[in-house]
Amino acid sequence: MDAKSTVKKFISPNFVLALVLLIPPLTIFGLFALLALIAPAVRAKKTVARLEAGGELIKVANEMMSASAKHMIKGNVILTDNYVICKNTGYIFRYDEIRWVYRHRFTQSVLFIPIKVTDSLYLATQSMSARGVASMGKDKNEEIKAAILEIYSHNNNCLVGYTDENKARYRALAK
Repeated sequence: MDAKSTVKKFISPNFVLALVLLIPPLTIFGLFALLALIAPAVRAKKTVARLEAGGELIKVANEMMSASAKHMIKGNVILTDNYVICKNTGYIFRYDEIRWVYRHRFTQSVLFIPIKVTDSLYLATQSMSARGVASMGKDKNEEIKAAILEIYSHNNNCLVGYTDENKARYRALAK
């Protein structure tokens, strides 16, 4: 398998869910679900094209397959020697471009009753505001902390943790 298909296969989303959601034709929920699944696919295609144009695609694929690559957060993130590769979101970051990394906890409620708590890994770069790149249940947030420490060990200049001070510092850096 060549480098392009290896990277593309890992970061591209699965479209089986979109087909199941669109069985009730053109429901509002089905349309939003389709958009939520198309965006990562478009992002993955752009990421692969950007890496290919920069000559980094083969390097990314080799690092993904190396024994030193660390699979974290239920296999949704691969931390290599030079890259953070995010499955199903289409993001691939070099460590040196990451400016801010933090854990975000989201509580989903129905009629003010909390039903689900999700911890997510968020990354921000100079050109991109903070985006969630991997999510998991609240019982596994130690993996997110380990991923944050690993990212920080490769890039000591990034901001770690979500605080008002870090938010203000990131905004100042992004200008």
